[in-house]
Amino acid sequence: MLVGMTVQVQSLAGRAAGVRGPGALRLAVCAATAAACAPYLCIKIAWLSGSTVGWNDAAEAENSVLYVGNAITMGMDAAAVLVACAFTFPWGRRVPAWLVLLPIWVATGLLVPIALAVPLGTLVQTLASAEPLTGSDNGLQGWVYGIVYTGFTLQGIGLLTAFVLYARERWPEVFALRTADVPAGPTRPLQVLLARGATVPAAVCAAVHLFWAFGGTAGLPHDQAVARTAPQQVLDGVWALLSLAGAAGLLALTGRARRPARFVVPLAAAWIGAGAMFAWSLYGLVVMLAASKALGADAAPGSGLVALGGVLTGLVVALTGAFLLAEHGGARRADQIARPMASSSP
Repeated sequence: MLVGMTVQVQSLAGRAAGVRGPGALRLAVCAATAAACAPYLCIKIAWLSGSTVGWNDAAEAENSVLYVGNAITMGMDAAAVLVACAFTFPWGRRVPAWLVLLPIWVATGLLVPIALAVPLGTLVQTLASAEPLTGSDNGLQGWVYGIVYTGFTLQGIGLLTAFVLYARERWPEVFALRTADVPAGPTRPLQVLLARGATVPAAVCAAVHLFWAFGGTAGLPHDQAVARTAPQQVLDGVWALLSLAGAAGLLALTGRARRPARFVVPLAAAWIGAGAMFAWSLYGLVVMLAASKALGADAAPGSGLVALGGVLTGLVVALTGAFLLAEHGGARRADQIARPMASSSP
């Protein structure tokens, strides 16, 4: 009877902990993230309603492809608010893992390069050139870029902070685990093969982006080659470094680095690097396929191949990491189930 009462008390305590509301920090992060999304959402709603606020050329704003693009990007920003809420309130822990991990992975890939590159690129442009930050002959007014990219930077910081707080509560073992302690599962040879194979295209794509970052223009669409700005070049450099970090992180995970590094460090590198490769490259492909001069219809084949390579490489890195995590999680659950059975045997 005493054992039964203990189990009931523990169950009730677990339920009480499960329904406990978020703390002040998590509520503040969620509110700040939603506030950072608000200006972008307002601009998109205005444009979808027919307004030409922020446009230098009103006729250009009426392009049907831009209308579809505005609707999609507005939906993505609204989804960011929903994801931030899922990371904050108790109902978010009941959402299937893949349903929260996939959107935050894509968001990380899109927003982290911006959060790193925009402040540095703006500083470089301000100190080294008298040209406007957005270049010349642009369809949008300068203040639009300021609001949009400042918002993206704050969104990236807010979403990542909310995600880390959420992950530490839902998957605390990942933050305590050490890389060398992860046992080798049956798919480890395949993981190592995929990790090593992904390193080559990641290095090639990174080299091309570094070439563009340091002033090269070969392979770029004509409109981009003649109007490069410091923020764009810095973004290429950040993208290249993140892709290399992603490949290195995956190699450390699959190779089970001998030094007792925390598992979450190479995992974060692989997560962010793969997300940057996949999301930005996919965005580039969508832009190239859009039949509009405003969205870069004159894209060069070289940039298209680089973007395709980035999409595939980022996807391979992400799937390999997912296999590793799923295999480790399955082994851990099996071990937890086996322990009570072993302890109850005579």
